[in-house]
Amino acid sequence: MNLFADIDAQATADNVDDFLKNKFPHLLLRCGCGLTDLSSPKLSLAPAHTNGINYQEDSIIDALGIQPVVEAVHHTIYHCSSISKIILLDIYIHNYSADRTLMDLPYERSQYFHKLKPAALIEFADSYDYWERECGVDASNIIDLHIYQ
Repeated sequence: MNLFADIDAQATADNVDDFLKNKFPHLLLRCGCGLTDLSSPKLSLAPAHTNGINYQEDSIIDALGIQPVVEAVHHTIYHCSSISKIILLDIYIHNYSADRTLMDLPYERSQYFHKLKPAALIEFADSYDYWERECGVDASNIIDLHIYQ
């Protein structure tokens, strides 16, 4: 894809929304994490307890390459602008309603739906490209969340 190709902003925002709402929670479950693990600026994917016998499970998770994807999402969210970070954390990590999220923002409801949330989702897509590679996501699992015109 050409670096300067125009993106379809609405379709990209919808694609990121689907990724964060539907696909990402399944990945978290498959690697033994929960959304609350992502609410801290410091991410630790180490198991809370171990019996020392879980080598097979650990190797399966590593083989699937899930942990780098989880780390990439975490870093992407925490490297977004402050408004986008609030929106992404509130909606997709804390599962807050839009009304609850608006209490954390100095903006009106109409701006949230028409400008702020779509902008946060596009910012996520833009930044996720970088963090996938930085976190070592396997080439077969790298996705471009942008939808091009």
